[in-house]
Amino acid sequence: MPEEVNYDSRACMQFSNEELCKYFITKFENNSSIAIRTLSQDDREIEITSSTPIQFICFDGEKQHLFISFNGDQTSIFVHNEEIMFIDENRKGMYTTSDTSGNVVYEGNLRSFSHVELLSLFRDVLLCFIGAEKVEIIEREASYDEENKQYKYYKPHTYEINVNNKNSDRQIKKFKNITISY
Repeated sequence: MPEEVNYDSRACMQFSNEELCKYFITKFENNSSIAIRTLSQDDREIEITSSTPIQFICFDGEKQHLFISFNGDQTSIFVHNEEIMFIDENRKGMYTTSDTSGNVVYEGNLRSFSHVELLSLFRDVLLCFIGAEKVEIIEREASYDEENKQYKYYKPHTYEINVNNKNSDRQIKKFKNITISY
């Protein structure tokens, strides 16, 4: 059973460098096709052990076709100029459909996850994009009950993402409203 999580008013995705190293970065160490770089908010390369907070982690060295950005109330995975957004539920009400238009938005309840579970989710999604040469996204507006609509200006969607890569053994993974074929 998952541990009880209570973020109160704090952003649920405010990770320390130690957490990022222990529960996220080390999970990619055995993959020789990944060249990890950690960057600060001002795009300076920093060591994992730095006291400067890690803002970005790049998984393809200098190319920056695949990276993740941590902003406390929003974490985003970028792959070939496409953005997959994970937004804290306490902040999602401040987003409009135009803020998320053209981007993939995860609809699961992130505040129910511990930091270890959140970082595992991000890792599992990111692994689908290792070696991606092209990404195609099909977006559909999800049905929802108008009376129980949670966010006034934001409409949920479902997404099918097709990752073109050199994998001969294609797989499909589903993350709530996001289905990735890679």
